[in-house]
Amino acid sequence: MGCSAMHVLDQLANERTRENIELAEQLRYTRRLRALRRARRMEHKAERRMIRAWRRAAELRTEIESLDY
Repeated sequence: MGCSAMHVLDQLANERTRENIELAEQLRYTRRLRALRRARRMEHKAERRMIRAWRRAAELRTEIESLDY
């Protein structure tokens, strides 16, 4: 194999490595974004549950107070 053929193979290998690195970086970004969206959904769901619990607690306090009188 001649020197220029080895040089071409080396360039192809470098380009492929660069492409693989770029793809890995994109996948990491996508996974982080997906995890962030999931965390936000979970946070919103927890907030809604907490609000329902506060409302239910207020309803129960009102009922208890009306029984005291």
